[in-house]
Amino acid sequence: MRVRQPLFCALLACAASAAIAAPFAVTYTGEIDQSEFALIMDGQRYTVNFVFDNGGNTAVNQVWTGAHLTCTIWSMNDAGNLVFAQDLATSPPTEVSGSITTNGAGVLTGMFTVVNGDPAGPAFSSSGFAHTVPVHWFANGVNEVFGDAAQVRTFYDASGGVQMAPANWLLHTYDGPCAAPPPAPAPTPVPTLGGAGLAALAALLAGLGGVARRRRA
Repeated sequence: MRVRQPLFCALLACAASAAIAAPFAVTYTGEIDQSEFALIMDGQRYTVNFVFDNGGNTAVNQVWTGAHLTCTIWSMNDAGNLVFAQDLATSPPTEVSGSITTNGAGVLTGMFTVVNGDPAGPAFSSSGFAHTVPVHWFANGVNEVFGDAAQVRTFYDASGGVQMAPANWLLHTYDGPCAAPPPAPAPTPVPTLGGAGLAALAALLAGLGGVARRRRA
């Protein structure tokens, strides 16, 4: 039996979505509030990502626990130009409660209620801003969400904390590194002439102009 092209495409899309490879991630977007970091700006967005892998290759009818967490990445400001990443496989969270679950349609139905961490050592990377260690981060709906050592500098979420209800999180695949991007290279300075050099160049151009006029005459 010949399958019509639109139906064939739909079946192919379904098959592809069922075969998406692990790992998966969830992303939350909040608004920065009461920031004590000079470069983390109040009123701008920030994102929190948790990456996890239970060995499966589908998002359908899945359960991911704290033991499956592999990475968290925090990006601050609308431009996402300040980034902190922690390898949770090497340095697990200090506290995890609940689990991530999906239904038969691959829709997120459950989310961790608490994921907190304060890594020190080589298990984290950051770019775009300076901070002391250990960093403290909180995804629990009530705390400030990010701070450096002794929480001398922190910032909050305008909603009161990272909101942990499943509706606030986006489930997706993730195949990137668990690392903050390297800082952008400094721009190479363009050599310029000083005042004396500019005066000499102007005189040279004026002389060439005079020669050209004499030749035309």
